[in-house]
Amino acid sequence: MALKESKILERYFDRIAPNYQKMNTYMSGGLDRYWRKRLLESIRIQPGEAMLDIACGTCDILSMLKKHFPHNPVVGLDLSFGMLKEAHQQNPQRFLVRANGIETPFDDQSFHCITIAFGFRNMPSLESFLEEALRLLKPGGQLRILELTRPENPLIDWGNKLYQKTVLPALSSLFGRDKEAYEYLAASIAAFPPQKEIQKMMEKSGFCSSRYVPLNFGVTTLFEASRAQ
Repeated sequence: MALKESKILERYFDRIAPNYQKMNTYMSGGLDRYWRKRLLESIRIQPGEAMLDIACGTCDILSMLKKHFPHNPVVGLDLSFGMLKEAHQQNPQRFLVRANGIETPFDDQSFHCITIAFGFRNMPSLESFLEEALRLLKPGGQLRILELTRPENPLIDWGNKLYQKTVLPALSSLFGRDKEAYEYLAASIAAFPPQKEIQKMMEKSGFCSSRYVPLNFGVTTLFEASRAQ
């Protein structure tokens, strides 16, 4: 995605911030909670080790991290001022930073774990994001990416695309504040590389122990990788 497109998307998310969590639940039929739980269960971390949630939005993942890892510092980062404002209003105690996911203000090797849920495909450059994540992770640190993807099974992929073209626009019209922002969703999923290509991309960027786990037939995928010790 070009930087110009990224700025347009930033404005989209600023406008939909108040309804963002509710819309995610409506559009996924409640499955978004299960997907986030799977991401959470994949993390192996010791008390006191720092965590960073990139593209944190209104902090649904960050809240889960704080609840399940109460003795770990957790930082949220997002480019959308609207999302961060909404998150701060919900909980003023959160440590939130406004920045682009490919150009963060943190020092090298600052975190033991980095998560990003449904924001990876919105980065101006997937490769640049992976390079930045590798820079930020300590040796042995974990990267967890949860992303909407195209199922590898052609029949399921067809059904998923039909859902995106019919049900998704209807839901966004009923509950969303900005139909254009949700129409972007289907286009971004279609343009996102296949899971195997993302795994190769992670390995090329310097990550090891990479793998991907399709969830609900691959409509969402959990990508896992680590920085070498």
